[in-house]
Amino acid sequence: MVFMTRPMNETDNLDQIADWFDSIGTEWLLDYDSAPRRRENSREQLLNWMRGEDGLSCVLVAEGGEPAKVVGFAVCLLQTDPITNRKYGTINGIYVEPEQRGQGLGHTLKEAADEWCRQAGATYMRAYIGIGNTAMLRVCKLLGYEPWMVTWVRRFD
Repeated sequence: MVFMTRPMNETDNLDQIADWFDSIGTEWLLDYDSAPRRRENSREQLLNWMRGEDGLSCVLVAEGGEPAKVVGFAVCLLQTDPITNRKYGTINGIYVEPEQRGQGLGHTLKEAADEWCRQAGATYMRAYIGIGNTAMLRVCKLLGYEPWMVTWVRRFD
């Protein structure tokens, strides 16, 4: 199947994309790492990122098939390093439907998100990836990312 990426728009199924956004990382995040997202907050945040009125955000969707169906998304953010004042890009969530995984769609979305950030003025990208997310770790390595910092966590129960 051929997939294309494009900016999310008002006609896309926001409820489905919010559900996907809320599920990101549930397989590999530590149970104390983040508070559960609330769907209404996710919907509002996705709409704000989609509209990108400040030029600092974009939500890209991937679609394919006949008829065309959205099967994944990536949230792109442009940020400024407070020390160097350089702009850099990050991805604040990327998701591919389970039945579409293993076909290179995560790679396609990540590459499109990186390109959006580059065109928006980023001089480099930062990737924050859970250690258990081996698929995205592999994608980043293929795209030329290099390890920069490791965060270790010690849990107190």
